[in-house]
Amino acid sequence: MAGADLGCSGLFEYQILFDARGARYSRANRLYPEARSQEAAAMLRHLDLSARSRWLDVFTGGGYLSERALALGLPAARFVCDGSIPFLRSSEHDRPACLAKGEALPFPDAAFDAAACLAALHHSNDPESVCRELLRVTAPGGRAALGDAAADSRAARFLNSFVDRHTESGHRGSFYSLEDLSGFFQAAGGRDLRCQRTDLDWVLPSALQAASFCRDLFGLLPTASDGEILEALRVELGAGPAPGLFRIPWTMHYVSARRA
Repeated sequence: MAGADLGCSGLFEYQILFDARGARYSRANRLYPEARSQEAAAMLRHLDLSARSRWLDVFTGGGYLSERALALGLPAARFVCDGSIPFLRSSEHDRPACLAKGEALPFPDAAFDAAACLAALHHSNDPESVCRELLRVTAPGGRAALGDAAADSRAARFLNSFVDRHTESGHRGSFYSLEDLSGFFQAAGGRDLRCQRTDLDWVLPSALQAASFCRDLFGLLPTASDGEILEALRVELGAGPAPGLFRIPWTMHYVSARRA
């Protein structure tokens, strides 16, 4: 595992958060790999990957996006990086990885065919630099892509309210509009922008499994009962049963740009 210059308060906060709960986040995705499949598939479509693509997964955590790529018959990420060593080590797959901040990636220009950052930009204090770095390490003609909860969505409010109240470290993420995200990429020189607001579902086999999934994914305290979690999912997100499953509505913003 390689190293990088980590001198940034934003990264320090990220490290504290995911050093503490990254293993639980990865366990949730590992136990229920299909739960967020719609979210991951939408992200991967933005990358225009081929069978030979070398791509980078930034703020990878336990490598969920890379694992979903494999499940869809696409190549796994050639390299993954994150700001938390325990989070990186929570992956069950051995692939090249490094401790690094998304705002200053330790790779040369044009090192990859594509670069992605899923569900993590809201933890950054400098989203413009993350976008600039994603484009910088992407080869000309390749795509850099971001996906995160939509700024004005029930998902963003749920994270900054219920999850904030029921986790030891809290959750006060910064979420962005499509205009904000596209502006970050345009300022970095990105071309051929694709902007997408997507209403999708996280899908679990049952209500109790949905509560267990969310407990681990968000690092909820034991004081939050399954009943409280399910009530919050119902009231704040409109979650509920469907034939043979339990669905949690989630609204995402995806933006990608081609490097000129």
